[in-house]
Amino acid sequence: MRARRPFIVVGLVVVVLLALVLPAVQVCRDWAFIDRNTGSRKGYRDWSFGWQSGSWYQESAIEAFMRSNHPAEYRQDWVSYAGTGRNIFGGATLRGLGRPGPIILLNPELIGDYCRSASETEKRRLYDAFASADEKKIRNLVDDIYEALMSETHQKTEPNGPTNGSRPFHPFR
Repeated sequence: MRARRPFIVVGLVVVVLLALVLPAVQVCRDWAFIDRNTGSRKGYRDWSFGWQSGSWYQESAIEAFMRSNHPAEYRQDWVSYAGTGRNIFGGATLRGLGRPGPIILLNPELIGDYCRSASETEKRRLYDAFASADEKKIRNLVDDIYEALMSETHQKTEPNGPTNGSRPFHPFR
């Protein structure tokens, strides 16, 4: 029994040290970027030992429009908006954020909803406004897009009904 005591003590010390050190060790970093000119987004996971995994890409309607109709004038301006370091347990150890500007408020789905009813001239105007890097102009444009989408949603809604046309659930009728 006495011969085992040093091994037990050393084992407990090692476990305690690992419990204190492992949560602080970063094993990967999740990166996310936004194209300030179109609102497209992309990202990936960068591992500490040199690998990359989990790549993803969301193309916005403005990017699709510019690629197909104005490829010579199309430019990207990728800016990081998230860089979260993670430990072996998945907990955040580090947070790094860029400053992409007001376009971060428009996800590609919202841009797509807005562009579905927009003319080609309007889509080009959106690209030109976003590419101008004029923060105040872009903020006003983002507000206009939200207002247009909200008024469109409001027009589709019946006065006292749900927006998706479903009926309420009444379990005891």
